[in-house]
Amino acid sequence: MQTVGYLTVVILLTLVIEGIFGAPALISSCPPGRPRTSTCPGDENATCVSNYCGGCNAVWYGANGRRAKCFRKSRCPPGQHEVQCLIDPCEGATCSAYPNATCIPDYCGGCNAEWFTTNEEQVQCEITS
Repeated sequence: MQTVGYLTVVILLTLVIEGIFGAPALISSCPPGRPRTSTCPGDENATCVSNYCGGCNAVWYGANGRRAKCFRKSRCPPGQHEVQCLIDPCEGATCSAYPNATCIPDYCGGCNAEWFTTNEEQVQCEITS
């Protein structure tokens, strides 16, 4: 039921963005073949939604309606074990150096936060909450 509600919101937001209910929004024109084919190895059940606002982007959403954690490594390196954390290490975290970076929790060897740009480049951030 939550997925149906989420999809309804996505459709309505798409209609608003495309100007059906209001003034047209600035939508980026993409070169041929964009947005590029994208995958989400961290959540194989995620749904891809094309986002043309400000660029040619593929945005992945999990079944819970939240952005999928695509960049999370599926296995820990040798010598590190996946741990259980009481809270998500990314919960409430922000990155002042890269305000648009996405925080992905990493549970290998501890409760860690990894940050990625929209180009899937890992960046270093001082976590602020």
